[in-house]
Amino acid sequence: MPATGTTHVCLVLDRSGSMQAIHDDALGGVNSYITTAKQDRALYESRFSMITFSSEAVETIRKNEIMETVKPIASGEYRCSGWTPLYDAIGRGIGILDEAITGKTDAKAILVIMTDGQENASREFTHEKISALIKARQEQGWMVSFLGEGLEVAKQGTNLGANVGGVAAYAGGAGLRAAGPVLAAASLRYAKAAGDIKGAQAKAALTKEERDALAGKK
Repeated sequence: MPATGTTHVCLVLDRSGSMQAIHDDALGGVNSYITTAKQDRALYESRFSMITFSSEAVETIRKNEIMETVKPIASGEYRCSGWTPLYDAIGRGIGILDEAITGKTDAKAILVIMTDGQENASREFTHEKISALIKARQEQGWMVSFLGEGLEVAKQGTNLGANVGGVAAYAGGAGLRAAGPVLAAASLRYAKAAGDIKGAQAKAALTKEERDALAGKK
């Protein structure tokens, strides 16, 4: 599949109770992603969706909006509480992207997942189901990024089948703030890549410098 056409982005952000301590950092990271994406034509014409999740609700707070028009996520839209239905949230994100690109053979899809904890509250999707979906969508050329708080949480990404190049650990609030520009840079590399979609995936792999930024290393 050629790496051309509209790029569709879905960001899946944990809002379980443990995220309250880094609430402002999480918002800062997401909003810096949006701001950075708006600065390059390869992404400001993309379509943006966002999901927040806890055991209280898996909510779609933005859906298929033109990136250039996306408003920053407000504090009131991101209230942290409850447990972590990670699989259900990822399933929702995949569903949104599936719907957006159905019938569009030249479209590209970016799924970004950010969490500080382990799955413990999903009701609809299992590990096996999400793993199969992620692997299948990557075969179709999707870019999947999975950021977890620390190595053990991040390992969920590789255990679910996400390409190693898109999985990384972040360190606390500073790491989440760094995630915005890091993920935007990776998304831009993917969106701009010409030729085969597999080449676009390879270009989106996180660099050592980007991983160091997420880990809080100078």
